[in-house]
Amino acid sequence: MTKIAGIILAGGKGTRAKSKDKNKVTLPFLNKPLIIYAVELMSGIVDPVIVVVGAFADSIKKVLKGYEVIYAHQKKRLGTGHATKVGLCRLSKRPAPEAVLVGYGDHTMFYKKETVSELIRLHRKNKAVLSLITTRYDHPEKLRWGRIVRDEKNEIIDNVEDKDISEKQRTINELNAGFYCIDFDFLKQNISKIVKSPKSGEYYINYLVKIAVAQNKKIVGLEVPFDNVGIGINTTDELKESEKIYQKTNGF
Repeated sequence: MTKIAGIILAGGKGTRAKSKDKNKVTLPFLNKPLIIYAVELMSGIVDPVIVVVGAFADSIKKVLKGYEVIYAHQKKRLGTGHATKVGLCRLSKRPAPEAVLVGYGDHTMFYKKETVSELIRLHRKNKAVLSLITTRYDHPEKLRWGRIVRDEKNEIIDNVEDKDISEKQRTINELNAGFYCIDFDFLKQNISKIVKSPKSGEYYINYLVKIAVAQNKKIVGLEVPFDNVGIGINTTDELKESEKIYQKTNGF
């Protein structure tokens, strides 16, 4: 089987999580560091597993001691698109993979290997350049995730950030869950075309959706139940809330 590589984004400082001496992805989620969920999810599916580190990198390396990963250092935290580019550089001297999985170090606790494998299968079947996991949530304004915009043929034609949505788009409840399978050649050719956000000054990976649409390339969305996605961790309150959702979902 053609090889898939994996990139886990874990370079952020986690300011809102109020972690002053360690990266937030090392915080315990039901007694297991967040980042370990991400590494274990990708292990056995991808090769290699690349972990993009930045702030408090040593704390991540400490909890991942014994795990087979490759580290990529993001010296400046310039967003998820930039972090992906940093991770991509670690593949430059290796045989080119077919595609690259990209996920967040603080938002993979709910995902199942079966879901990831299904995303890869759909990606291949549809000969897509970009495939992503989506979910529906009845009150999307509470999560403030990017909305998935589809046309009359049910094809994805845009991913609009919550802060940029129009009144008409406000009722869209299909959300970008932030887990991607991206054709390697497409990623390599377009990662530097991501435009800096005028509001944050950062480069976001989901801008690749706009690039793919502009190039008339195939995009696939795998919609899964919200219970298979959960919420990512930005604050200690979200950590507690996410643990409650996980326990309820998994029958603890």
